[in-house]
Amino acid sequence: MQHRNEYLNNEHVDGFIAYLSRVLSGHTRINFSAAFPKNRLPRHYEMQCPGKVERETAGSLYVVEAETLEQLFRFYWWNHRFYDENKKEVDEVRSCVQSAIVEEDSEFALELTRAACRKVMEWGFGRGTRANESNVSWAMSQGPSLIQVLRNGREALLSDAPDLSVFNRNPDPSTQWSKMNSGWTKYYSFALPAHVIYDSRVGAALCYLVRRYLESREAEHRVDAVPESLAFRWAPGQGERNRRDASCGPYKFARLSGGPAGSREWARVNIQANWILSAAVSRSGAMWCSGPEGFRRVEGALFMLGYDLSRVERSQAHDDTEPTNLSFQW
Repeated sequence: MQHRNEYLNNEHVDGFIAYLSRVLSGHTRINFSAAFPKNRLPRHYEMQCPGKVERETAGSLYVVEAETLEQLFRFYWWNHRFYDENKKEVDEVRSCVQSAIVEEDSEFALELTRAACRKVMEWGFGRGTRANESNVSWAMSQGPSLIQVLRNGREALLSDAPDLSVFNRNPDPSTQWSKMNSGWTKYYSFALPAHVIYDSRVGAALCYLVRRYLESREAEHRVDAVPESLAFRWAPGQGERNRRDASCGPYKFARLSGGPAGSREWARVNIQANWILSAAVSRSGAMWCSGPEGFRRVEGALFMLGYDLSRVERSQAHDDTEPTNLSFQW
């Protein structure tokens, strides 16, 4: 994989970072319409987040309109709770993971590491779910090697010159390898600084923003396909019918898979997303995503953006214009 500096100096990458920094600052609008199942929202959501109700055969949807990514972050919800309520639980999970890492050389290291993995997967997928049980089962199957396997993954993800071979899936059960998927990206997000949770929603959001960037440049510098350096990938949601594929016209995005190269490819796009987001946040100078919690707020905004792209064609994009100020109770 390319060195971080070489990657960030790529013409397309640098252009996308500049575009994304304008999106973060609000100077480039996203004008995005999002619809959420009304029965899954937090209490008082409609009071705090202005929108409208639409009736469908499957139930009522609550539709919000966001001109900027910051505004979309203000609409954040997950599991019937707002961002600040979820943050308390997130901080607990992160503390558990960090404590296990600190104790990796102690006699209780394996016990603490396993407990941290269980806590991450239960938080991310819910108790008793297939994804939870599958990831925990894999962790347990590593035996005492689990600590080193996770350490290898962390070192690769932190490196400016990542060695992705540690994520190569090996059919030999005696050969240890680090795993990456929608569950383990959560573990590494809690273990490392500025590591975005690259799940199906964040992947969809990044693909969509790359598409918007390429479309914004069509008049001056049209490309026939998504550049390899910006070839992020998407994945379908867990049991959801929402659209997560941002592909349109010449801009096609491949789907993440769990095949032999799945972990390695997932790690690649995760690393490139980390590098781009860190650079864009720094360049944007936006107050809402500055400071220690800024990167996580951007992650939350992307989480909302990638919830469902099926309404994208109904939204009108007006790039390079100043947004109208909206008032929020937050």
